[in-house]
Amino acid sequence: MTVTPLSAPLPQTPLWRRIFFGPQGLRAGWGLLLFLAIAQGLVAAVGWIAARFWTLPANPLLRPGLLIAFEIVMLATTLAATAILARVERRSFAAYGIRRVLGPRFWEGSLWGILSISAVIGMMALAGGYSVAGLAVRGGEALRYGALWLLGTLLASLYEELYFRGYPQHALTRGMGFWPAAILISTIFGAIHYFEKPMETWVDFASVSLIGLFFCFTLRRTGDLAFAIGWHFAYNFGSLFLYGGPNTGNQGRPMPGHLLDSAFHGPGWLTGGPMGPEASVFIFPVIALLFWVFHRRYREARYPAERG
Repeated sequence: MTVTPLSAPLPQTPLWRRIFFGPQGLRAGWGLLLFLAIAQGLVAAVGWIAARFWTLPANPLLRPGLLIAFEIVMLATTLAATAILARVERRSFAAYGIRRVLGPRFWEGSLWGILSISAVIGMMALAGGYSVAGLAVRGGEALRYGALWLLGTLLASLYEELYFRGYPQHALTRGMGFWPAAILISTIFGAIHYFEKPMETWVDFASVSLIGLFFCFTLRRTGDLAFAIGWHFAYNFGSLFLYGGPNTGNQGRPMPGHLLDSAFHGPGWLTGGPMGPEASVFIFPVIALLFWVFHRRYREARYPAERG
């Protein structure tokens, strides 16, 4: 009689591992919480250190040097959090849509961004809501301010796209699907603008949320964030520096050193009021056109490249 030996029992997966890890690796919810904890923890640490050496006024005007310093900190902490999660999940930055961020699609997005803000300003001018008397800065001063605002708006677009539509979009996509994640993140993106900046209204909340959703759409169709970063950068640079639009981050005033000696006339629904052109009624047909033209140009979904 042949006796079949009993096979050794399979080792049990520890409970903590089943809680934090699933078949696809680190569970999406825990990954997102860890990303936010690392990023915000680093920001808090930098803020604590800075407060020991510098004292800022309660409501400082948004000057280019201050913007650059702030965005460097925010971008660095976002990159650090992304790098840590990429290591934990054994993924590359490319899995989160971060590849060739200053490549050809960045420049295409930049062209679309400058055309978008120009279209909003153009319609506003035709309706009598915008006029230009000349240049506000000239010569070397214009070049200096132009370079500073270019750097500041580029850093801001890099930080915001990587923070909102980099790792968080990837994690939530794994947890709930791409479009539910995109709608949630875009709504939060608009809500942060609405609740954290003074003088905001539902119009700016709606336009910022829709622009955020358009950024998600470009990520879905191109597979990376380069186009969104370029559009975001060029639109802000055009609005704040070239056309002299106000911003609630600057207490509803135009930014110092803006190029055109411009003036806005009429009600807030026409000009955007202290929120600037992004809260003008003319932003909504531009956003609709962006979705349509981009859909015609980029037909296939390319994100996420991996399904795990």
